[in-house]
Amino acid sequence: MSETTLQFASGHAINEYRGTSDLIKQSIAGLAEEQLEWKPSPDKWSVKEIISHLVDSSLVHAVRIRKIAAERTPPFLLYEQDAWVSSARANEAALSHILGAFDAILAYNLLWYQRLAPQDWQLTGINNGNEVSLAELFQSFIRHVHIHVAQIERTLAAYRAAN
Repeated sequence: MSETTLQFASGHAINEYRGTSDLIKQSIAGLAEEQLEWKPSPDKWSVKEIISHLVDSSLVHAVRIRKIAAERTPPFLLYEQDAWVSSARANEAALSHILGAFDAILAYNLLWYQRLAPQDWQLTGINNGNEVSLAELFQSFIRHVHIHVAQIERTLAAYRAAN
């Protein structure tokens, strides 16, 4: 068993996964509705839309990890992220509902991850012709949240510059 697998199995990275919700909430603490819904340009996402995208990606992540565990080296579920964000009309939704959805999916996936046997972390799926393990997918989810928290920060900086 690899050192990476042992790290996941022992729970060190589980805490980082669990903390993604707090990271998002800290990045938006105290923001007004106008700040949450403002878009730097028509083709860019608002803060609410960024968080809505993280809900979408959590849903897709949930399907991917379960397919990897249940099927033998399945292809990844793919989706058109811009179309999903647009169709969600997140700026019309309550932020608390968007965050609640993220938290619910995160909690359910966390319970699932915690039930994995150590060897399960090495199971793989196929993404663009490359094998990706559950351990790698787990880490990429955490990185993905960090990337979008940085996007939130850039959006807020652009809002401040424009206002």
